[in-house]
Amino acid sequence: MDQSRREVILHVSDDPDDLQRALDAAAGLQATDLGVRVRVIVNGPALAGLTGTDAIEMPEHTQVAACNIGLGRRGIDPDELRPEVQTVPSAVTTIVQAQLDGAAYIRI
Repeated sequence: MDQSRREVILHVSDDPDDLQRALDAAAGLQATDLGVRVRVIVNGPALAGLTGTDAIEMPEHTQVAACNIGLGRRGIDPDELRPEVQTVPSAVTTIVQAQLDGAAYIRI
């Protein structure tokens, strides 16, 4: 993988409070100057941590995405997500595709 495209996937699924742990881990990765892009992929019960109107303080080169399938299963409308949060059709498919493309995977 081209160094300018290196990616780390932080997977959050169990607890809404784990979102902050993932953001802290992303900040730590960015502080090491590894030159990685970080994507925090959220599904399961942790999706509740993405709702609301408060902004999320995201480290540079970091994205947070919610699983559309999980949102539907939990009755969460994508419009309820915090402004910075993106969506992906499926957390599993997104994670697998990223790994096939060479991303590192860490479960939070």
